[in-house]
Amino acid sequence: MATVISAPATLEEFARLPKDGACHEMNAGELLTLRPPRSLHALVALAVLEPLQQHMKKQGTGRVLPETGYLLSRDPLTIRQPDISVISRERIHATDPDSYFEGAPELAVEVVSPSDSAEDLDIKTKQYLQNGAQQVWILYPKTQTVHVFSRGAATIILDQDQTLEGGDLLPGFTVPVASLFAL
Repeated sequence: MATVISAPATLEEFARLPKDGACHEMNAGELLTLRPPRSLHALVALAVLEPLQQHMKKQGTGRVLPETGYLLSRDPLTIRQPDISVISRERIHATDPDSYFEGAPELAVEVVSPSDSAEDLDIKTKQYLQNGAQQVWILYPKTQTVHVFSRGAATIILDQDQTLEGGDLLPGFTVPVASLFAL
């Protein structure tokens, strides 16, 4: 028999969801259950995580985190979990280890899965940017493109012949787009 779960209205109710191995997000009060990533998704996420991790270790200004929860809003409750995120050391140290990070990460990275809709990705991107993200990278494995969203700037679409750069957010960071999809 399936357990019926009503959408949590508060952060405390969200924290009490059953520990059944499922990952959840909250989108403006709506409970979302996330499917486990498939192999291509995981490999692309790793391909972006590795060069980001190397860069951040050299810089010492922040950390790269996989699948970490961010509390974007308490009312309506919105908790998102980007595939990869970059967050400053100051914010890490200012956050209780048993809490979600408040606000969006400085950089949120999402790898598109076949089940992701354009509308859902648009909503998520806007939520990240409206809640403090400086950039959002959306990686499309099927087309081998990266869409870069920055607050107050036009969207940049990079193909496999171009280079993804960190800009002002991650000075000195560069990675060939093709390498993110070379499995």
